[in-house]
Amino acid sequence: MPTQPFKRPRPPGRSSSSGRSSSSGPSPSSDRSPSSGRSSSSAGRVVGAGLVLAGLFFGGVTAKDMGYENGHKGTAGTLIVRECHTEFDRVGSSRHRHARPVDVCAGTFHADEGGVTVEDATVEAAAKFEPGKQLAVQKTDYRFVMIDEQWVWRSLAIVCVSVCALVAGLFCLLTGFGSRRGPKFREAWRRVPGGAAVRVVLAGAGGLAALAAGAALLVDGIV
Repeated sequence: MPTQPFKRPRPPGRSSSSGRSSSSGPSPSSDRSPSSGRSSSSAGRVVGAGLVLAGLFFGGVTAKDMGYENGHKGTAGTLIVRECHTEFDRVGSSRHRHARPVDVCAGTFHADEGGVTVEDATVEAAAKFEPGKQLAVQKTDYRFVMIDEQWVWRSLAIVCVSVCALVAGLFCLLTGFGSRRGPKFREAWRRVPGGAAVRVVLAGAGGLAALAAGAALLVDGIV
């Protein structure tokens, strides 16, 4: 009687191929759920909203006061210095505050037109001046400012940086870019609503603002 070859019985429910058993596990694409993608985009849009608000606030405030330093806004006049002293202005965050020295000159302000006179006028100056020195200042609704060409360039740089922040904020708002788990820059750049036209506007505005900020800081250093 011929012998039959021994066959080891196979357990029921066992897959015959390793490929099938490996395919039963979770795929890499399932690690990121749609809910996590939506939350990442929402976090990027929150960052974008913060940048937009910061750009509008700092840019608007600086642009509003630029006209005073170059003599185009306010009441022009002369401040005759009576005395100058140094004050210390507390600046910085709540944890890292430090005292910034500021030279302040006090005296009598005489408007160039209208006969307005203010006896106890004070103005922040670039240095201390001797009594009797005449300073060209502008009277605003709430303070006096010196006409300072250097501060005009510095203000222009702040406005341009604010425009850059505004453009970056709009980009994050439109695409959700900016969060830790959000889309990468290239992916976000491709998904900008409006296509190439909007991308050109964003890139052009941001690039011109960055160049203008650099030029203003360069002129500020030269002047």
